[in-house]
Amino acid sequence: MFGSVGVVMDRDHRFRVLYLEQQPDVLAYFLRRLDREDAVESCAEVFVTLWRRLDQVPDGKDARLWLFGVARHVLRNRRRSSRRWRRLIGRYASVGRPGPPPQPEAVVVRRAEDDAVLAALLRLRSADREVLTLRLWEEASFDDIACVVGCSRHAAEQRYARALRRFRSVWDGAGHVSVKETKRSRQGQEQIRET
Repeated sequence: MFGSVGVVMDRDHRFRVLYLEQQPDVLAYFLRRLDREDAVESCAEVFVTLWRRLDQVPDGKDARLWLFGVARHVLRNRRRSSRRWRRLIGRYASVGRPGPPPQPEAVVVRRAEDDAVLAALLRLRSADREVLTLRLWEEASFDDIACVVGCSRHAAEQRYARALRRFRSVWDGAGHVSVKETKRSRQGQEQIRET
């Protein structure tokens, strides 16, 4: 009888430790993608899932990756539900309906340069956006990306390289100057000054 009480306490303790360690990062993941209210709700949903499936959660660093995998699924489900809701409203909306709400990323990042980056990101496939944002915004390693996305480390590296190449193509196609071109033009200007 007393053994089951110890198991419940261990379970509670493990949940609390995971929650205290990981909740700020999981919430930040959602805040970069959703408005505050939806981000808080989505974060709570991740930790409800953690509680329900705590026995299936791996130990150590893998627990963090497991949580980000759950967060990824919660985000997909929320976006899918949001699209359905918008389609339903669209069927009944009157003429002169306001445009769609701004992307959550655009609300967080307000500078003109960042808006240009976001516009370029939005022109990419969702899989490319996901790999780029995990690597660059979440600062995830390739091993972490592989675990969250469900592929090998090598595949994660390849996906990132291809996504970055596509992003650069979209960026350059929009008339923006790439970092390489900026360096080259600076070197050219320095060579001109030397002559």
